[in-house]
Amino acid sequence: MKPYKALIFDLFDTLVDFDRAQIPMVKIDDREIPSTAGETYKVLAQHDDRLTFEAYYRLLSTISKELAATRNRDYLEIPARRRFEQLFDRLQLPRDTAGEACIDAMLATHHHHMVRATVSPPERLQVVEALKPRYPLAILSNFDSAQTGLRILDRHALSPHFHPIHISEAIRYRKPRAEAFLGTVEAMGVLPQEVLFIGDTFALDVVGAKRVGMDVAWFDRKKTPPDPTAAEPDYVISRLSDLLEIL
Repeated sequence: MKPYKALIFDLFDTLVDFDRAQIPMVKIDDREIPSTAGETYKVLAQHDDRLTFEAYYRLLSTISKELAATRNRDYLEIPARRRFEQLFDRLQLPRDTAGEACIDAMLATHHHHMVRATVSPPERLQVVEALKPRYPLAILSNFDSAQTGLRILDRHALSPHFHPIHISEAIRYRKPRAEAFLGTVEAMGVLPQEVLFIGDTFALDVVGAKRVGMDVAWFDRKKTPPDPTAAEPDYVISRLSDLLEIL
């Protein structure tokens, strides 16, 4: 095992999970779907009630897919607010003071429910607390709201253990962009080859970290085979506590 000088963690599905059962349900085409759209629609309807929920859901879904395609093409983050701004623009709703307040309320409602739906098993914090005295710890996460990412970390008592906390909405770059990884190691004052990155998404975490010269512990929670032509993780773990046997 190499003598690492620092550890960088992914956030979602590594330190924190989403419990989809905690997300409100909506009914579309006789299907029950976990989505915050029902709650954000209620906010919009108080501002302008001309749109049916079904039409709202379909338009919002279309916008979300378009933004995701752009984001995944360049791996540059698009702030979460943009989705609701585009909704207003396509509905030709004025973005005056009242309109901007409605957009803010829709975004706050969406993130309120997303924060509530996060869980972090006690083992995760225990691992972090065991590693903190031995290594500087940082977080590098793809997420479209840095403020909400920090709220999620605070909710699970994780924030004090990490510096820096780099969330793509704040740093602009998304994994696997090299700039995301290199900016984080630069902020820690170490070199990429001195760092172990821990993450669950092979194409983003393993491939991205290996491309800049980092070692990687792949949190293979779904038992999905890696693509050996793209990258090879240095370690494969099935629980975060496996790190304590590696380090």
